[in-house]
Amino acid sequence: MFNNQYANPMFNNQYFELIRDNQQFQPQKDSTHSLYVDGIPNDAQEREVAHIFRPYPGFQRVRLIKKQTQKGREYLLCFVDFDDAFQATIVMQTLQGYRFDKNDKTGLKIYFANNPKQEKQNKK
Repeated sequence: MFNNQYANPMFNNQYFELIRDNQQFQPQKDSTHSLYVDGIPNDAQEREVAHIFRPYPGFQRVRLIKKQTQKGREYLLCFVDFDDAFQATIVMQTLQGYRFDKNDKTGLKIYFANNPKQEKQNKK
């Protein structure tokens, strides 16, 4: 389950077994395996962002999407996918507020990405 070849040794199976019962890391009903990450600098590269998330077991991929407002201001949408909601929850709790750059005053804001299929099911 946690066979990520890039995994940080401090996040081994034994560590996950210890925290699996911790309420702080229990996925909520609206949890998904995908995270939306706000606060990524516009000049960030996919490789830089992946280096932050790759050490965590279950890491799958980073998706950076360049967007532009109607006034021409560019910004990035960042999504990070994991094997399951439990792993995504751990990463969200652990990296909340992580400062991407030394001058970053607010840090990253990490949320569960919206799952349109799940939202449609909840409305029924």
